[in-house]
Amino acid sequence: MSHESTTISYSPSTSIDARQKIFELQKTYPATPEEKERSPGLFLRGSLLARILAIRDIYVQIVDIPGSVFDIGTWRGQTAVLCENLRAIYEPLHLNRRIACFDTFEGYVGFSDKDTPSDLHRDGTYGVGGEEYAAYLAELLKLHEQSNAMGNNFGKHKVIKGDCCETIPQYFSENPHEFVALAFFDVNSYQPSLEAFEAVWQRMVPGGITAFWQLTRNVIPAEGRVYAENIIGRYGHSLHRCPTYPGLCYLKKI
Repeated sequence: MSHESTTISYSPSTSIDARQKIFELQKTYPATPEEKERSPGLFLRGSLLARILAIRDIYVQIVDIPGSVFDIGTWRGQTAVLCENLRAIYEPLHLNRRIACFDTFEGYVGFSDKDTPSDLHRDGTYGVGGEEYAAYLAELLKLHEQSNAMGNNFGKHKVIKGDCCETIPQYFSENPHEFVALAFFDVNSYQPSLEAFEAVWQRMVPGGITAFWQLTRNVIPAEGRVYAENIIGRYGHSLHRCPTYPGLCYLKKI
């Protein structure tokens, strides 16, 4: 199944063609394995760099507050990996900054009447292999920890497979000491987004950040509906968007 970025794009066809050519050049890059490992910047297109910078802009705002990082709807786990590397850059001695990834890893299952299923967003969309991929991501996160500063302290992060409506409350029940500084949401369906938000907000510290990847997107309205129908006027916060990646909006808890 094609990823939505191949179908939904603000770029003209010439830009999409150039993007494909960059990817083809990446596959045939004439360099040694050591040089390839050090050269991702040659092939990192601007829109992806903008996404990375947006995650960085949010992450640096929590450096001075305690709490874990949640990546809810982690998909392939790129945001979680970036957060581990940002932790190593901006707070290498903060060894208690734990990251928890939540996903079914099997794609969407079921939509409510408040969602808008489509050919791109239906049962099975974003499936990546279930348990096998969850184990792959856990190993990848551990390797990033080991490769970073203070790499002898690894194994802090968790990859949790299952319905986030169940796994997040269970996680807090099993970790009653845990609270949250930053949570990324990319669940894309109404009821799970609402229930996960309510569970996380109860454990979010003052100044903590809840970030939504799809808050203002018409084609995936779930997060916007959750915000409009349940959050405005009920939860004390200020609302912001990332300058480099306007689709990523975030609430800062008051």
